Amino acid sequence: MSTRLGPEHHLFTQTIAARRLVSEAEATQLLTKCLTLTEKQNSTNLKEHTQRINAHLSQLFLEIRWGTCEVDGTKYLAFVNNKEDEHSKLCSNHPAVAFGFFKKILDEVIMSDDGQINNTDCLTLSNNLPDQKKLTYTAARELLTQWSADKWLIDNKTNNSYQLGPRAIIELGQYISTAYGSHIANCMLCQQLCISGQRCDECNSKFHGHCLQRLINRTKEGHDNRCPKCSTEWN
Repeated sequence: MSTRLGPEHHLFTQTIAARRLVSEAEATQLLTKCLTLTEKQNSTNLKEHTQRINAHLSQLFLEIRWGTCEVDGTKYLAFVNNKEDEHSKLCSNHPAVAFGFFKKILDEVIMSDDGQINNTDCLTLSNNLPDQKKLTYTAARELLTQWSADKWLIDNKTNNSYQLGPRAIIELGQYISTAYGSHIANCMLCQQLCISGQRCDECNSKFHGHCLQRLINRTKEGHDNRCPKCSTEWN
């Protein structure tokens, strides 16, 4: 098999790069459309397709990276620049002061027990930014709305809070692991970064809610109220 990329790979990459983040379902539909438009009868699956593209993108420090939404378990693909730092990734379309605001939100979310921050508390952070900078509530709300739309954050209407969105988990995951060290953990079931999840009081293991739900769905009994790691019964 040739290692060169064909028009179906180029079209797929251009579309992912333009959208920045797509769900697995959207990416699968996109792949089918790209194969049809380029008249390619290719039986490759989505994983193989992105792996082949990434083998070429890596030379440019670019990557189509897979990740999962912590809230609902939806899988996403993001077009990522591996050489950018967290500041340039986030602030490419926002004023520099926005980074200070997002960094404050990130700190609060990661240091919290439940991986989220109350909406009101989030807005209050805009009054105390680095270098004595401030954002008006209107400007802060506009940023929060935009970050939610771009899936950097998830606006949880149920409990009026913000959680990290799939784009933040995918693009900033390595930075989060390095910068926050012992304050973060991986899910014991999927072994991926776990900011928002359930922690066992006995063994301190942490689990994504959607990972626990899949485990429950696969088992007939005995796992719905016990820690999968130490079997301690949960209240």
